[in-house]
Amino acid sequence: KNYLRCVRGVDDNIKKLLDYLQAEGELDNTIIIYTSDQGMMLGEHDYVDKRWMYEESMRMPFIIRYPKAIKNGTRSNALISNTDFAPTLLDYAGVKTPAYMQGRSFRSIVETQKEPADWPQHTYYRYWMHMKHHYNPAHFGIRTKDWKLIFFYGAPESAGKVANTPAGWELYNLKNDSKEMNNLYNNPEYKEVIDKLKQQLSDLRKEVKDSD
Repeated sequence: KNYLRCVRGVDDNIKKLLDYLQAEGELDNTIIIYTSDQGMMLGEHDYVDKRWMYEESMRMPFIIRYPKAIKNGTRSNALISNTDFAPTLLDYAGVKTPAYMQGRSFRSIVETQKEPADWPQHTYYRYWMHMKHHYNPAHFGIRTKDWKLIFFYGAPESAGKVANTPAGWELYNLKNDSKEMNNLYNNPEYKEVIDKLKQQLSDLRKEVKDSD
């Protein structure tokens, strides 16, 4: 009930904003982006809340409206991260992305639905607050368009306040198992896939300076 009230409140206020822009004659002259924090588990995988690398929690909505440059109703399956949002907005504002920012503009993707040849084919995730506040085990991993590899790295008990958890890996074929019900990590058929993903994960962690 509270979740539906929240969504209704968001919908109502988006309409107020759009109506105002329409009345001012600026609706089609305004870049409108609808996005949010991570998704919220509502019983999937027997979890509530978020902070998991599973799809329901990891994915974020992203809708952009700018009829002057973006065709209505188009979609893209390019992998973008929230670190790409600011560079994209700066691009539309005609401002160069500072060198210290992680991420890059995906303006060309939303306008053409074509990925640049060097566009990243994987994205990184990490939740580090091991068994604190929300009692989620710490983990990190890599997601491509077809695969997801997660490492729950575990931690020893800390002064009786943080529960010890074992380390463990999970591998999902997102193309054939979109609900992530079948962990393939211990299946020897996927050794090549796992080795490749582990190397990509190691490289990606160094790239984003999270290689502890």
